[in-house]
Amino acid sequence: MAYPSEDKPDPERRQASADAQNELHTQIQYRLIEKISASERRYRGLIENLREIVFECDPSGILTFLNRAWKVTLGYDVKPTIGRSLEEFLVLEDRELWSEARSAAIESSSYAEELRFQDSDGNLVWLELSLVAQSGDDGVSFSGSLVDVTGRKKSAEMLRSLNATLEERVDRRTHDLTRANQELKTTLSNLKIAQTQLLQSEKMSGLGQLVAGIAHEINNPTNFIYGNISYLEQYFAELSGLVRLYQENYPKPAPDIACALDSTDLEFLYKDCPEVLRSVQAGARRIRTIVRSLQQFARRDTEGFSSVSVRDEIENVLQILSHRLRAINNDSRKPKLKVRRTYGNLPKIDANAGQLNQALMNVLINAIDAVEARGRSQIESAERISGCIGIATQALDDRQVEIAISDNGVGIPVEIQSRIFDPFFTTKPVGKGTGMGMSIAYQIVTERHNGSLNCRSEEGCGTTFAIRLPIRQRH
Repeated sequence: MAYPSEDKPDPERRQASADAQNELHTQIQYRLIEKISASERRYRGLIENLREIVFECDPSGILTFLNRAWKVTLGYDVKPTIGRSLEEFLVLEDRELWSEARSAAIESSSYAEELRFQDSDGNLVWLELSLVAQSGDDGVSFSGSLVDVTGRKKSAEMLRSLNATLEERVDRRTHDLTRANQELKTTLSNLKIAQTQLLQSEKMSGLGQLVAGIAHEINNPTNFIYGNISYLEQYFAELSGLVRLYQENYPKPAPDIACALDSTDLEFLYKDCPEVLRSVQAGARRIRTIVRSLQQFARRDTEGFSSVSVRDEIENVLQILSHRLRAINNDSRKPKLKVRRTYGNLPKIDANAGQLNQALMNVLINAIDAVEARGRSQIESAERISGCIGIATQALDDRQVEIAISDNGVGIPVEIQSRIFDPFFTTKPVGKGTGMGMSIAYQIVTERHNGSLNCRSEEGCGTTFAIRLPIRQRH
């Protein structure tokens, strides 16, 4: 029996084998397609059920795929949206960001950004973009997701608003507390100043009453002395004439009269007695001047405003301070102190004479103290510079006059010049000053007389205080 060759099958057998292989290949492909289709359905089902928007677009930004979240989030139907540019749904201000996002995704393969969209009702919706670039035959396409972060944005904005409101309230409350604290400090300071000024005013009132009383008591005997000097001169002239007449008619007096004439120098009496009477008269005149100055200085603040001569008020104050000036000039250890007056032709001004005197006195006392302080600093050195206080007045215009009081004392350091008018500020040793003199002078000039008080000083060279007062007060 003959067998066919095994390496050379017949045609039918080969055909059968090929058909079997084709059938197997077809079945395999079918099963793969089924699996792929099932996998794609599961994938699409997952994509469609995501809350985030999933999209794909071509290189120009035209949408090629969207899931249902697009409709849920923005309210636009998916099918009409496919084929449109994503840029159309962005607010105008963020469309440039979409272009930049695509460029950035190409460079780094992925990119994230927050963009603002408008939903179908015109509302603003914040979506967080995650973008991936994919290179293909047709160029670079993009796929990504959009997550609604509007709630987070609103919460963050609300939190920022609440924080800003809270910070504003805290700032406002802090400001109110600071202002209240400052007002309290100011009130306490004003109360302290008012208390000090009340005490100072009471002292000045008491001093005024005392000075007025003393001046009155001195004035009566002074007027008595001054008024009788002329009679003394007349009586002495008559008596001396009578004695000379006796000498001419009785050249040889009785022995007891001759003895009395030998012990008495009549010629000296004739010559010296008128000089004595003139000295008494000058002394009485001096006392009257001092008494008048005391009476004028003792005028009460309650007198109110009146027409006042600036020159007379300055002279009254200088008269009161003459003892200080004499004490300095009589001290051999101190340089001599001169007061130079340069009075301009001033009209009378509306002022409270008592208050103006007090302000002028405080400024002049400050000048005298500065000169004395410089004198003390010169004791240990060979330098002896004479002290000088200058008083100059002038009319600035038809509305204002100026009183400039200068000295060549120690001067005021620059760092404390802005504080010299502050209440209770003083550079003098403890017990030598209250720090209220210049403050009171400043208030009298600026607040009560609507003027100004300024200071110019150079340490070691002296100080000038310029007082400017209106000629007429506004009532």
